[in-house]
Amino acid sequence: MGPDILRENFPLLIPILALMIPIVAIVAHYVSRSNRERERHETIRILAKAGQPIPPELISGASEVDSDFHTENRRRSNPNRSLTPGVVNLSVGLGLMGMFALMKPDSWLWGIGLIPFCLGVGFLLLWSFERKQAPQA
Repeated sequence: MGPDILRENFPLLIPILALMIPIVAIVAHYVSRSNRERERHETIRILAKAGQPIPPELISGASEVDSDFHTENRRRSNPNRSLTPGVVNLSVGLGLMGMFALMKPDSWLWGIGLIPFCLGVGFLLLWSFERKQAPQA
């Protein structure tokens, strides 16, 4: 009875495990952030108990602010950030449309490729607009 139940339900386990992977990643991220905050607060408590001055960066959480600042600078400095995902999505969309059109010529399945294709077109349009608005150096 035990092995039969597992054999019958095994196809259900694969998508369930696949959906659990991002959930575990998100939980791990928040646990890591919580541990970092706990350590920062513990450091502040130790410094306060010892009578030492507490650096303002430690109170304001400057490490997160600095990382946001660098991320924003990286975004602004790279005018081609939308080009790569645009080309990739466009290519994947064309590939899917071609594959499904060859698999079942009289079917609607080729339309599945329109989703990444349209995303790619959107990214390329965004890249085009960003390139026109970027200050010329």
